[in-house]
Amino acid sequence: MKILITGGKTATALKLVKAFEGSEVVLGDYGAMPSITTSAYSFVELGDWNADVLAHNLLTKCLDYGIDMLVSLYEAEINAMAKSLVLFEEFGLNVLLPANPQYKSIKVTDWLVFDNGKLLYSSRENNLNLTEQATLNGVYNIDAETKELNLVSIPNP
Repeated sequence: MKILITGGKTATALKLVKAFEGSEVVLGDYGAMPSITTSAYSFVELGDWNADVLAHNLLTKCLDYGIDMLVSLYEAEINAMAKSLVLFEEFGLNVLLPANPQYKSIKVTDWLVFDNGKLLYSSRENNLNLTEQATLNGVYNIDAETKELNLVSIPNP
């Protein structure tokens, strides 16, 4: 499986690579990108930032690079992608994002990655009753004290 994670130049994206061990991970971001390829990931340039065509640009890049799954981290991408999920599905692309995303920018410490309710990755053992999370889709941070889940997002570039 080939996975594109946006915000590829950020620490958040680099930390998220662990969640997809065994898959081909591509870290994409806007503007110039390093030309580094490792056994865990590679970098690709997503072009110039243009908030008006984010979903279209991401769809084009996913098709160009043969992406199977997309994880958008920028807030504007999350909003644009939520409106375009059906289009991505028509092209057979899995977007890890809920249909009605609600998020707040917080420091990410513990990760949970869900694909349509199925827990793909957890950065540590947690005490959640995961059967209650059947509708989750995306990358979430879990608050260690409150057990509250928050969709991971980063500020726009």
